[in-house]
Amino acid sequence: MKKYLVTAVVAVLALAPTAHADTTSTATLISGPSPFPAGCDHKDPVGTNYPNAEVQPDIAVDPRNPAHMVGTWQTDRWSGVGGQGLVTKATFDGGRTWTQATPAVSTCSGGGFARATDTQVSIAPNGMVYLISLSMNTTTPQGDHALLVVKSGDGGRTWGAPTTITREGTGDTSNIWNDLPTVYATGKDVYVAWDRINLTDGTAPIYLAHSGDGGTTWGAPRKVVGFGDGNGNGASSIRLATAQGNLVAFFSYYQLKPDGTYDQSWQAIRSADRGETWSAPTVVAPIKSVGTTLPGGKGVRDGRDIVGQLAAGPHGELRAVWQGSQFAGDHDGSVLATSTDGGATWSAPVPVGSSPAQQFMPAVAVNSDGVVGVTYYQLDSTGTSYWQTTSGDGITWHATKLAGPFDITTAPVVSDGRYYVGDYHGMAAAGTCFVSVFAKTNSGQPDNRTDVFLTAS
Repeated sequence: MKKYLVTAVVAVLALAPTAHADTTSTATLISGPSPFPAGCDHKDPVGTNYPNAEVQPDIAVDPRNPAHMVGTWQTDRWSGVGGQGLVTKATFDGGRTWTQATPAVSTCSGGGFARATDTQVSIAPNGMVYLISLSMNTTTPQGDHALLVVKSGDGGRTWGAPTTITREGTGDTSNIWNDLPTVYATGKDVYVAWDRINLTDGTAPIYLAHSGDGGTTWGAPRKVVGFGDGNGNGASSIRLATAQGNLVAFFSYYQLKPDGTYDQSWQAIRSADRGETWSAPTVVAPIKSVGTTLPGGKGVRDGRDIVGQLAAGPHGELRAVWQGSQFAGDHDGSVLATSTDGGATWSAPVPVGSSPAQQFMPAVAVNSDGVVGVTYYQLDSTGTSYWQTTSGDGITWHATKLAGPFDITTAPVVSDGRYYVGDYHGMAAAGTCFVSVFAKTNSGQPDNRTDVFLTAS
C-alpha cells in the first residue's frame, strides 16, 4: 500500500512544473475556468462579482484508497457572500487525471439557490462521498438560506440531488442564520454540524443532524449544546473527528461579558453514542490573535478567532490547530493542542515552529505513522507564500515552502474591505503522505484572480 501511495503522489508531483510557473513548488493547478456563464443566477447583481475566482477549498482522501481524492471549492466569488456555485474535482489515480462536476446546490448548476459557499467534503470507508453547501437566495448573511447535502456513489464523478438539512431565514425564522457547516462520514453514520446564529440575541448554539443509513434519511436537526439562552454566547465553525470511540467536536466559543466585550476560547465536546448525548464543553485554550495585516494597514480575512481545524491520528490521538498570537506576541502564528484520551483533556497549546512572519489560516492532518502535518499561509516582506511543516512529536518541526510568494492584494475583496482567499483551506493524510488544497492569486488577471492548487508530499 505504501509503495502504491508513493507512486500516486509522485504522479501528482510530476505535474507541478507544467501546471505552476514556480518550479520550486510542489503545487499543482487543479481548478480551471468557471463552468458558469455570467448572469446564470438570474439575479440583479449586488456587490462585486469576481469571475473565475475560486476560493475556500476543501479536500478528502478515501480511507481505503489513498489515490482517490475529492476536492471542492466555490467559484465566481461575490464581495458580499458566496459564489455562483460549487465545483468538485475527483481523481482515482493520485492526481494524474481529474473529473470535474458541479453539484446542484445553486441556480447556475441547476439548483434552487442563487449562491453557494462554505463547502466541505468527506469520504466514508465504503467510498461514498458527501458534500455540504450553505446555499442562499440572499446577498448578505441574513435571509433565505439552506444547508444542503449531496452525495456521490461513484466517487465524486457525479452527484445526486441535494437533501435539505435545514432551511431558514424568512418568516418566523428571519432572525436565524445557519453558518459554517461541516460534514463528516464514518461509514453509515454521517453527521452535519453547524452554528445556528440568532441575530436577535447573539446566541449561536451547536446544531447537529445525523444519518444512520449513509445519507438516505436524516434525523431532525437538534441543538446539542446551547451555552445558555439569550445571553449572547455561542459557537462557531464546528469540526468533527472520531477517536477512541468518541465523536469529538472542536469549535470556537464566545462569551459576552458585562462590559459588552467577549471572552473567547477554543473548546471541545465529545459523544460516546454517535451524537445522541454530549459531554460538557472542555476548554482547550483561550483565543488570542491580532489578525493578518499588510503594510499600510489593509487586512486579510483569515478566519481568525472563528475557524480552527481538527484531525485524528492512528493511535487515537487528536490534533487541533488554530491561528493565534500567544507565542509570537505582535503577530499570529500557528498553534497546536493534543488530546490522547478521546477529547476529554487537552495538552497546553504549543507553537507550530517559529517564524518572525505572520502566519494565518492553518490546517492539520495526521498521517498513518502518526506524523503531524500543518499547512498555512505566511505573509512577509516578499509577499504571501504557502507552507507545510511536519513533526513526529508535536514539538520539533520541519518547514517547507510549497508555493509563492504571490501578491494577495490581487485576491477578491469582500464587503469589509479585506482580501479573501477563504476562511479555511483543506488538508488530509493519504497514508504516510499529506495532501492539501489552497487558493493562490494570479497577478495581472482581473478576470481570473485566484485558482486552486493541490500539494502532495
